[in-house]
Amino acid sequence: MKLALSGYGRMGRAVEKIASDRGHEILARFDSTHPPSPATLAGCDAIIDFSTAEAVAAMIEAACEAGVNVVTGTTGWDESRGAVRDRCSAAGITVIYGSNFSPGANVVFALARRASELMAQLEGYEAGIEERHHSKKKDSPSGTALRIARNVAEGSGQAFEPAIASSRVGAEFGLHTLFFDSPDDVIEISHRARGRDAFARGAVLAAERIGQKKGFLSFEELMDW
Repeated sequence: MKLALSGYGRMGRAVEKIASDRGHEILARFDSTHPPSPATLAGCDAIIDFSTAEAVAAMIEAACEAGVNVVTGTTGWDESRGAVRDRCSAAGITVIYGSNFSPGANVVFALARRASELMAQLEGYEAGIEERHHSKKKDSPSGTALRIARNVAEGSGQAFEPAIASSRVGAEFGLHTLFFDSPDDVIEISHRARGRDAFARGAVLAAERIGQKKGFLSFEELMDW
C-alpha cells in the first residue's frame, strides 16, 4: 500500500517503521507545520493519523477532497464526530477510528461487553474502571477507558455505568482494569501496554483491511469483534 502519515511524532515514527517492515511505502509525512492537502495526498491509498484533536478536521477535509481513506487513532474530537461522519459519507471515503488500536486492547473491549452482559444477570455487583498512564499524557480519562465504560454500559443495558479513576504519574505506558466488585468476590479484566508498537501495528492492520468495508467504523467493527 501507499500510505501517508498525519502526525509525525513518536507514534507516527512507530507506524512508519512497522508499515515499512510490512512492505508498504510511505509517500508523505505531515505535522502541525506541514498539514495535508488534497494535492499532497494524491496517489495514497490511506492516511494514518496520530495527530491532535485540533488537526483532525483539516486532515479529514483534505482526505475527503482527495478521496483517500482514513485510519485515525487521534482522540478528543468526539463532539464533532457526527459532522465528520456526514462529511466522509458524502465524500464516499471509509474512516476507521479508535481510541486504542492495540489488537489486544480491542479484545478487552469485546470482553468488557460480554462480561457486562453476564454480570448484569447477577445481584450485588458494581462496575468500575481504573486507568494509569505516565505523567505526560494529556487527556484524562483516557479514550480507552471511556470506550471500555461505553461497552460495559451498552452490554449491560445501562445496568452498569462504571466510574473511572485515572492517574497520571510516573512512566506507566498504559494500564486499564475493568472490575466487577461484590461482597463475595472481585472479577478483573486488565490490559497493560508495553509500548507503542502494538498501537502502530493495529493501525497498519486497519489500513491493510480498510478496503473490506465501507463507512465510518470503529476498529472493533472492522475486525467484527
